[in-house]
Amino acid sequence: MEFSTEELEFFNNIFAEKSTDAVNTDSPHKFAVQKGVPQNLKQVLVGSKLTLLAEISHYQLWFPVSLSINKEGDFSPKLGTPEIIDVRGNERSWRMKTPKNVAIIDIFHGQKIEVLSLSATGLTLKVPNSDDNYLDLKQYSFEMSLAGEEPLKLELDLVRHDKNIVAAKFKDLQEGKEALRKFLFHSHQAKYSKLYKDVI
Repeated sequence: MEFSTEELEFFNNIFAEKSTDAVNTDSPHKFAVQKGVPQNLKQVLVGSKLTLLAEISHYQLWFPVSLSINKEGDFSPKLGTPEIIDVRGNERSWRMKTPKNVAIIDIFHGQKIEVLSLSATGLTLKVPNSDDNYLDLKQYSFEMSLAGEEPLKLELDLVRHDKNIVAAKFKDLQEGKEALRKFLFHSHQAKYSKLYKDVI
């Protein structure tokens, strides 16, 4: 979209200290440019949950944005770690296959569990000794460690299982949600560095 010469002059005059346009003082309408943001608008924006969308190839990165007000009274935005969505076919959270630096331990049985895939919403595991048709995840007590960080206790809801391959979604991962997002985002950047080189 391109502005005409008249439109550009209009914008220049709005932001000039003294407008070069003649102002009709009899007009009931007044135009002014304010530097600050009205107090009631500040209250609404500071409490708002905003999201910034970035698209890289067939991935959407949904960044949470929080607004605070600095000492000068200006808005200070802060970007959080994004949720990565793969939009090829069905839109779903990006799934990392066979993550190398993720460890899952079944505390009840003292066994290390093989992770086949991991996303922000769930994972796929290879659980030993579960070849039967019935599987109860309450018989397990899983802890997950991302890149050697403090282990996170996992509560999982079973999605499906075939012999000893289990797909489950995270039931409640409030404490570890941000750590998992950061881990997945850094892994995505490392795996697809060519996609990011022109962006960051």
